Amino acid sequence: MKSILIIGASNAGKSTTAQEVCKQLQPTKVFRLNISEEKLIEAEIKNIFNNTFIIEVNGKLILVVAGATTEQGFKITAIIDVCLRLKLNISFAIVSMRSFERTKGFNTKNQLSSISEILLEERIYKINAEDFRNSKEWKSRIEKIISIIKDNI
Repeated sequence: MKSILIIGASNAGKSTTAQEVCKQLQPTKVFRLNISEEKLIEAEIKNIFNNTFIIEVNGKLILVVAGATTEQGFKITAIIDVCLRLKLNISFAIVSMRSFERTKGFNTKNQLSSISEILLEERIYKINAEDFRNSKEWKSRIEKIISIIKDNI
């Protein structure tokens, strides 16, 4: 599995970035992964925010950890374990993490690198423009992430 790590402070736009990337990838299926109950729940792209999702793009499954692992209270290894138990063949992962993980036992970058090849560590900051979706910084961020995903699925 290959992955992209989106790193940012609280309210930096990690979930919004993940949602926009998913939207532009035009998935054929979207599911929310209920980690506690170990089940998939049908969802829509607009639901992608501060949670964990599975999307299908070109027949490949992509894990989208839109909310930082510490915010969700689940380590990335636990999330991947749930995917394995559900027999989900994840081809790619987009994983959000806080800039500084202070929660005991969490080390998302190291845990992810032990199970995945991290192709990009995208450190993001809140874009303070009122219409941030039309900013050059936003468009560049989204295009870079989408390009890497498309090249690797």
